[in-house]
Amino acid sequence: MRRRDLLRWISGGAAFATAPLAARMLAGSAAAQGSIRFLAVADTGSGDANQRAVGAQMAAVHRRSPVDLVVLGGDNIYPSGDMALIEQTFRRPYSELLAAGVPFHAVLGNHDIRTDNGNPQVAYRPFGMKGRYYNLRRGDLELFMLDTNANADWQGQVSWLRTVLAASTAPWKVVVGHHPIYSSGFYGNDAGLRARLGALMAKHGVQLYINGHEHNYERSKPIDGIVYLVVGGGGASLRPVIATAQTARAASVFSFAEIEAGPRQLSVAAWDSGGRLLDRAVIASR
Repeated sequence: MRRRDLLRWISGGAAFATAPLAARMLAGSAAAQGSIRFLAVADTGSGDANQRAVGAQMAAVHRRSPVDLVVLGGDNIYPSGDMALIEQTFRRPYSELLAAGVPFHAVLGNHDIRTDNGNPQVAYRPFGMKGRYYNLRRGDLELFMLDTNANADWQGQVSWLRTVLAASTAPWKVVVGHHPIYSSGFYGNDAGLRARLGALMAKHGVQLYINGHEHNYERSKPIDGIVYLVVGGGGASLRPVIATAQTARAASVFSFAEIEAGPRQLSVAAWDSGGRLLDRAVIASR
């Protein structure tokens, strides 16, 4: 049986992991001086109770220790990117974060481009998109936000990414796209996307690639110096994930990641929709 067929038959609510659940919770104190903290979540736009539960826990993290921004990793509005659904798929689930003035920055997923190729979302200011692909510098952190859809301007985008990565002086470089490069979930590894981005990211010292599309959580072991982080548990119906040799931690659960770019290390914690810690790790140190 093919991997995809096998995954279809496994319960979507089951969780798989290669390491035990971390025993301690993150401290409630403020982030270290000079740190940039952000939340990352994808496949959010269901507009249902699961998305609202994740959004409530994201707000709880912010109340405990304020974050600087939120990254949305695509499929922001199901099923087709229709802005008529923005209230239930964005404003309501993240109302507390929005009221607190936390900025959001999104990329486009495959569902988002079904309405006018995603242009209404690019133009929607609360999504914080400076274009279909763009970069953001915050302190020691630089985010490179990509359009990984099949109809993207790949020639122009890769040329741009090569230029901005080469020019970046940020100690911590994080690339965000909707589609996975390495994944142990339904879609698996993507050789085409790896060919486009993998060597380029490794050459320029990217430490972390964040994506959705897989409806689960997964953190890879470092691959050519890069950790691949799936944060697709934001609200859409879960899919199973089977840990493989490349997996450090995996779980099919509604969830999001909290990432801190500090003076000495880049670290991640993952939380489920009930506020339980799923994962905690140092991505890179200096």
